[in-house]
Amino acid sequence: MLYIDRSFIQRLSTQLEGFAQKKTNLYNCRCPLCGDSQKKTYKMRGFLYEKKNNFRYMCHNCGAGMSLGNFIKEVNVSLYQEYVMEKWKQGKSAPAGIKEKDVPIKFDFTPKFSTRCTFDYGEKITDLSESHPARVYCEGRNIPKLDLLYYTDDFKLLVDKLKVENNIPKKEKRIVIPFFDEKCDLIALQGRSLDPNSHMRYITIKVKDVPKIYGLDRVDPTKTVYVVEGPIDSLFVDNALAMAGSDIDRSYFKDFSDVVFVYDNEPRNKEIVKKIEQSIDNNFSVVIWPEKVRQKDINDMILSGIDNTELQGILSKSTSKDLEAKLKIASWKRC
Repeated sequence: MLYIDRSFIQRLSTQLEGFAQKKTNLYNCRCPLCGDSQKKTYKMRGFLYEKKNNFRYMCHNCGAGMSLGNFIKEVNVSLYQEYVMEKWKQGKSAPAGIKEKDVPIKFDFTPKFSTRCTFDYGEKITDLSESHPARVYCEGRNIPKLDLLYYTDDFKLLVDKLKVENNIPKKEKRIVIPFFDEKCDLIALQGRSLDPNSHMRYITIKVKDVPKIYGLDRVDPTKTVYVVEGPIDSLFVDNALAMAGSDIDRSYFKDFSDVVFVYDNEPRNKEIVKKIEQSIDNNFSVVIWPEKVRQKDINDMILSGIDNTELQGILSKSTSKDLEAKLKIASWKRC
């Protein structure tokens, strides 16, 4: 199961200063346990290496030696829990170097995209005929989990039924995206126009005076949470939330275990660049898209042929924070 170890090493790599792969099963970094040399910052004496079909960690400065699992636990506790769970699902015993008491109850934390939250003001996309324009649009965009999306012939009437003040000018056909909190209370909804000539492609309505965040009913805050810009984009990403408008106060996420902000791939957009820089300054991890990815948003990446597994790999490998993130964004802005 070395492939599991390699995938978690890559996920952890954004937190390892100077991380580099030297050979197929050999990785090098500055030791995060002792800090390595304080005077000679080029010194990198931490090594992750394969031994007897398991990865181990060793530092040639402080002498630390341990299994990969225990090393991950020292650096990122939440990632360690995911690692243990993944190993536990693949075998019948705990990973080498990890005590049985550290193994959590065997439970699949993979987001289920639960439909337990009910929305009674529109038709489910999955209940529409295969030729219906709303369903054709969603399937044409390869959008997953269509049972989370709805349709209405009259978005203004729908909002009026919720007794929410609005300035929606007229009757209009829209795909409806309801926002629920973790208790399944409706907090907002978004309408996506099916009219290509509509001057307002998206309309977002607040139902409660709380931040407009999509996906709270399905996310696991004890795992890495990806925060993207749009609800539809979030459906392609494991354990993701979406900010409606991307102007949410980032302090809202301070109690989450591990948060990664994912903004659109627009290096020439000064507003996007500013938001990424603010997230970095607030000590959050961010995704800086690699040069090989040219599409603007996640849905377009999927349509270009990138599948969900590849997308998750890109997100993991492109995540960074602090000084590393600042260096990457300086280069990304010039793309």
